[in-house]
Amino acid sequence: MTSVPPGDRAEGGTADEPLTVDDLARKAGLPVRTIREYHTMRLLPPPERRGRVGLYGPGHVQRLQLIARLQRRGYSLAGIRDLLGAWESGTDLTTLLGVDEGQAVLDETPLRLTQAELLLRLPALAGSLDRASQARLVRHMDADHFVVRSPALLSLAADWVRAGAPLADVLDVVEALTGELDALARTLAGLIADRVAPSAAASAGELPGLIQRGRPLLLQGVASTLADRLGAALYERATAAGDSRLRSALDSVSVGAVRDSAGRIHRSGGQE
Repeated sequence: MTSVPPGDRAEGGTADEPLTVDDLARKAGLPVRTIREYHTMRLLPPPERRGRVGLYGPGHVQRLQLIARLQRRGYSLAGIRDLLGAWESGTDLTTLLGVDEGQAVLDETPLRLTQAELLLRLPALAGSLDRASQARLVRHMDADHFVVRSPALLSLAADWVRAGAPLADVLDVVEALTGELDALARTLAGLIADRVAPSAAASAGELPGLIQRGRPLLLQGVASTLADRLGAALYERATAAGDSRLRSALDSVSVGAVRDSAGRIHRSGGQE
């Protein structure tokens, strides 16, 4: 995803000049009491002290932008605090969530729904269940039941339809995704079976453990890479078309942070 654009000139100085708490609050569009609350919750690093005055820099502005983006994604302040703390200490996501590393934390349990339950979640599917099945959004199980392999994908489709997107267009997106993933799965299966598995199989029974450990890592890698590439592709399309509304929307949801090997958080330098 694209990084956050540089901040505009703040009241009371340029972007590189130290900011008082009032300057920081104006630049971030927040009340001073919110800045102080973030300090209390350890969401914001302390300012540099010069006598009795606390001075803030670009890192504090960037941290507030990151907090705002995470809030827009639905994170609570307590959740953001834990997430930032985990990043800064180098804790991995599975430890943070309390999930065993052998579990595929990104995998979903398929959902079995009656037709009535399915239509309650996405009413627009009435009359289009065969098309939804073709797109691999749902699968017929028996006369009155459907299996939804990805409840998240069903929720996404419902969200887009509620926002006004035609169901036919949404199902085209879903079908493109499932079709490309089928092709990718076959390619990866061939490479893993032909190149990785034979070497691992020769290592005294290492293959089962390798597959067990590798599955959640592969899922995480696919999700992260796809999210990054999709964001970049959308930004390119928006830029080429001069679509400022889409570019603004992408900027508003971009976290744009990276973590170094020591666990410190930095703003990413640009489009990945």
